[in-house]
Amino acid sequence: MEHNSPTDTPAPSLLSSLEGQLREIYGRAAYTHKTHEKMADGYVRLYRRIKAFEIGLSALASGSLLVAVFGESHAGTVVGAICSTVLLGLALYFKEASLGEQAQKHSVVGSKLWGAREALLSLLVDMNDGRSLTEVRTERDRINVLLEEIYRGAPRTNATAYAAAQKALKQDEELFFSDQELDRMLPKRLRTAGRVTLPSDPA
Repeated sequence: MEHNSPTDTPAPSLLSSLEGQLREIYGRAAYTHKTHEKMADGYVRLYRRIKAFEIGLSALASGSLLVAVFGESHAGTVVGAICSTVLLGLALYFKEASLGEQAQKHSVVGSKLWGAREALLSLLVDMNDGRSLTEVRTERDRINVLLEEIYRGAPRTNATAYAAAQKALKQDEELFFSDQELDRMLPKRLRTAGRVTLPSDPA
């Protein structure tokens, strides 16, 4: 009779330790990915708000200067000068802050982390489906190297973005879909609603 070697049937403790580590890596990657997404969203919102304010200020400055020219109003000249000064300050701020560039950097990092996160999720699924520990460890090491490179080149995040990411993941469950939501997005032949589950054969 043929017996399985110890390497063929890994101890439950080894499986549990490796799975636990993969879950931790997945959690960190998911949080970091969502935090960079929130950072990018924050920069985009700030850019749009300042741009809207800049447009309104430009209109006010133009109107004030027109009033000053045609109506000979000293107040119009003062308001126009103030608005022009603020507009110059905003232009200098935009040049220094590079909001669009910052948002793009965080978006790029978020995209890379999304790929690594999905690879970790697939690895956890494969592991539960019986993939060998050697293959799982090799893939884990490859993903760890990839994550290290991503983290090394990533721009800094802040507490506000982390709190927003925490809310998105814990309360809003942005990473996941309910069965009903998935059924609405998938073709009919792939939907689970109404699918008949066949009973398993008795032992």
